[in-house]
Amino acid sequence: MKQADLQILMQRIRAGDADAFAALYDALGKPVFAIAYRITQSREQAEDITQEIFLRIWREPPAEHIKKLRAWIFRMTQNLAIDALRRQSAESLPENIPAKSPDLLLQASLRQALDTLAEEERTAVLLHTDAELPFSEIAAVLECSLPAAYRCWRRALKKLRAALEEGDSQ
Repeated sequence: MKQADLQILMQRIRAGDADAFAALYDALGKPVFAIAYRITQSREQAEDITQEIFLRIWREPPAEHIKKLRAWIFRMTQNLAIDALRRQSAESLPENIPAKSPDLLLQASLRQALDTLAEEERTAVLLHTDAELPFSEIAAVLECSLPAAYRCWRRALKKLRAALEEGDSQ
């Protein structure tokens, strides 16, 4: 969905249009959930965060001066997910991972590799892969230039690759 379309939807939401709100949820509900889930690794928390985001938008839509609404929504999602992690006690991976679960092993390896990234790098990767945001919007979320957002993403991929390769050699 284009920024202009989002601006129109948001104007309608500010006027109390439930159909516009439903259209916004249809367009952004899945990527919001994906970002929240990727950060929290909890379906329940991701559902709660998604619900909270859209509840806030319905009750108090963002100000008209906010031009990059997708970036604003995804930044709010990231902040709520990080807050949820801070409140939650640290969870450890199960000690006895079944040998017949290569998907679980890969998921655990990827999660550990993502945990090694700086917050900014992890955000760039998640926004690009899960939310499918273009780098211009990632730059807005990270509050940096477009080239800096792209470099951050490339640096994160390089670190992920190295961490995963290191895990394979162990």
